[in-house]
Amino acid sequence: MDLSVSPFFGPRCTLFLVLLHVTSVLATLAAFATPLTAQQLAFQWPDSSHYWRVLVNVNQYIANYPKEWFLRDRLVSDLTVRDIKPGELQRAIQHFDSVRKFLEARGLYVGTYISGTTVGPEAEQNVYPPGSVALEAMPLAARYVGSWPGQPNQKIIDVSDPYTRHSLQDGIRRLWENVPAPVRLVDNAAVHRSAGRGQPWRAYCENMRQIRTIAESQGSRVIFNIAAHLGTFSDEEMTQLIRAVGNGGIALEMPWAPAIRQSAEATERAKARYRQLLDSGAAVIMIPVATPEDALTAWVRTWKKEGDHLYISGIFWKAPDSKIYEIP
Repeated sequence: MDLSVSPFFGPRCTLFLVLLHVTSVLATLAAFATPLTAQQLAFQWPDSSHYWRVLVNVNQYIANYPKEWFLRDRLVSDLTVRDIKPGELQRAIQHFDSVRKFLEARGLYVGTYISGTTVGPEAEQNVYPPGSVALEAMPLAARYVGSWPGQPNQKIIDVSDPYTRHSLQDGIRRLWENVPAPVRLVDNAAVHRSAGRGQPWRAYCENMRQIRTIAESQGSRVIFNIAAHLGTFSDEEMTQLIRAVGNGGIALEMPWAPAIRQSAEATERAKARYRQLLDSGAAVIMIPVATPEDALTAWVRTWKKEGDHLYISGIFWKAPDSKIYEIP
């Protein structure tokens, strides 16, 4: 039958078929989910007093590199199997589990990746675990504020709308239930006014706090990747961030941006905000973008305290540089 001309193939039928497809995909993921191991359940932030590398944005090819590179590592913030071809989801799930076990056997905790503010068509997902909630899983009444630059089908939710925000969170909860993990890297979590145009900071923080609550109910910690320069925060904005993050963490690109690095006053403000966040019990992962690694680590070592959950991100396909990651 040509459904395109059938009088019965109306909007309701279309929605039914979409929901049926999404349900089928979720059932497949659940069938291949691996329960949390004892190691995963016991996760605590690694000691960073002598070695502070954390591996971020890791994919399946990490298994091809010398295991000696990872002897001192303890945390992979997110592991993803990339470039999945149509019909190969089950193989990707098995590959993910295999690589995760490979890393855990070497003493690493392994997290997963998810977008905290965007959704995209299920048909365009070519990674496992899924990198975002499926657009089809969102209600028709969900509100969006635009699309991700260069990706018109990747929609950005309106974080100020509680109904939309909670719908996204329900989708994240279901994806996490299918793939238990000790750590969750939540990307695109927030954009502060200091780093570009975004949505209201209070709404971002409420979304992060609610996502963190979901993760903690499942025995996981969250790392929120946010775009921000902490030194520009008001006291109120800093309080909102600390409440949102709790004993989770944040990842920051350009943690000591050139404009801040060139100003002694701005650098002191940034240091004070970092100390405020770390002293609250949160973790901080610095991603050295637009900042030389040696300059960043030299600066941070001047104010880092014993017991801080403070880390520098590393790339899995490069051998660790002892001058960057080892602390005397």
